[in-house]
Amino acid sequence: MQRSSERMTRAIKPLLTLCWVALLAACTPPSGDAQATAPAAASEQASTGGKPANAPAAATGSSTACAAGASQVQTLICNDPALSQQEGELAKAEAAARETLDAAGKDKLQAEQQRWVQHTRDLCSDAHCLQQVFADRLKVLSATRDGLVDQDACEVPDGQKQCVDLLVLRDPNSQLANFNTLLGENRQEGRLLGCTAAINSGGGQNAVLAANCTQETAGGKRNVQLCSNQMVGQFAIEPAPAAYGTQATGQLLGFTQQHCAG
Repeated sequence: MQRSSERMTRAIKPLLTLCWVALLAACTPPSGDAQATAPAAASEQASTGGKPANAPAAATGSSTACAAGASQVQTLICNDPALSQQEGELAKAEAAARETLDAAGKDKLQAEQQRWVQHTRDLCSDAHCLQQVFADRLKVLSATRDGLVDQDACEVPDGQKQCVDLLVLRDPNSQLANFNTLLGENRQEGRLLGCTAAINSGGGQNAVLAANCTQETAGGKRNVQLCSNQMVGQFAIEPAPAAYGTQATGQLLGFTQQHCAG
């Protein structure tokens, strides 16, 4: 009888051992899964800078400018590396110019820059125009020191020997409302949308103004040059190619001497 019990005990022991092993396996998580989960979480957190994976990424200036729905002009700039570089240089020049101005000057510069964007830059329809207006605006901003002043110049009209004193307006659109009033008074159709260049070859009440601008009429848009001598009541306007910088200054002076010199 005793031998039978011993044989039974020896038979049951392996079964008990197997049961204990099974229980332990069921209660302990696989070490491989735990180790795999931790690096994955760390990697996910590192890739998002310590933020949750679903946190939105901050938009950069270029991605905002190139986003769907951007204006035609901004799309042109975004897709052209040279224009994008010019735009960046312009932003730096504007920031540097602001540092030279008092509070009132900063406000005036901001208003001037907004007019330039709306009435000059945004009227461009191709890269060449943008390159020109960017270059002109960069010169204007780089010349800003302790005030927003027009540039003195002395230009020699074609066929003459002596130069004519004039002012190159740093803000060609500062006289836009005045010119549009003159259009109506002289029974001209449409309106001026903006100007790329403007000069004043007189002074005070003797101001003789001229500008190169975009005119919108019922027939569409066209580029024109116009001048006004309000002292003697002279006004002239005619189609002209778009002009920029020193080329515009010479072109406008010749036009003014011919039609509005008094």
